[in-house]
Amino acid sequence: MVETSKNKIQTKILKSSFGEIFFLDDFSKFGSSDNIRKVLSRLENEGLVERLAQGIYLKPKKDPLLGTIYPTTEEIAKQIAKRDKARIAPTGVLALYLLGLTTQVPLKAVYLTDGSQREIKIGNRTIQFKKTVPKSFAIKDELLHLIIQSFKEIGQKNVTDEFLNQIHPSMLQLNNEVVQKQLKYAPVWVQKQIINLTKDNNNVD
Repeated sequence: MVETSKNKIQTKILKSSFGEIFFLDDFSKFGSSDNIRKVLSRLENEGLVERLAQGIYLKPKKDPLLGTIYPTTEEIAKQIAKRDKARIAPTGVLALYLLGLTTQVPLKAVYLTDGSQREIKIGNRTIQFKKTVPKSFAIKDELLHLIIQSFKEIGQKNVTDEFLNQIHPSMLQLNNEVVQKQLKYAPVWVQKQIINLTKDNNNVD
């Protein structure tokens, strides 16, 4: 049984792309969870997959100079959300990083979710999913969400001219119609900041 499972799992992985992420559930039709774990452990020893975290595996993509190219925490988080059929949205320092407002890669990536609340360790990195209310996903535009979360991370009292200058290029990319429809779901003080920064652009062709 284990050999048969191994052959099926191995075939599925071999047919996949390098850099693809797998979960135990992806192989559920090939045997029990314990059996699949044993097979994946053997395949890891053979170098076909790498275990990123409990129940999460990677078909490693190798670079001659850099070695294994690992997926970003964002890519892993999106795959977990897709598997769980949950919505996620980056928050905190991660929002600043994704907007290019900080070059420091956050070791702890925090996401709001309407799925399960949990924390996943991947090497020296952590992905945290914080359970939130559906209202938190009222802002559907990804860029607007990142901008609002960046303001919230900085805090009302710490918004400086330097920060406004840094975030302004991102503001220029916002769609005016999106702002008009979705900005109302942001805190009032953030709404005012964004309106002040975008009002001068409304007359630009």
